[in-house]
Amino acid sequence: MDLNCPYCNNELIEGFIRGGRYTFKWYTENMSFIAKHTEFGGEIISENPKVKCYRCKSCNKIIIDIDGL
Repeated sequence: MDLNCPYCNNELIEGFIRGGRYTFKWYTENMSFIAKHTEFGGEIISENPKVKCYRCKSCNKIIIDIDGL
């Protein structure tokens, strides 16, 4: 399936981002130091450290479908 980037309309390439051996988490700038820098902080997006995504090499954007996790 061919997907196009919503930012520049060029082709997206399917691939993965790996988070090492840890879960894949979401952080915001206003989180506390402890929330950002400990294994207990952040919102778990996926228990799997390998997350499927789509990358645009033209504008350097990566798109992750959270529903697919």
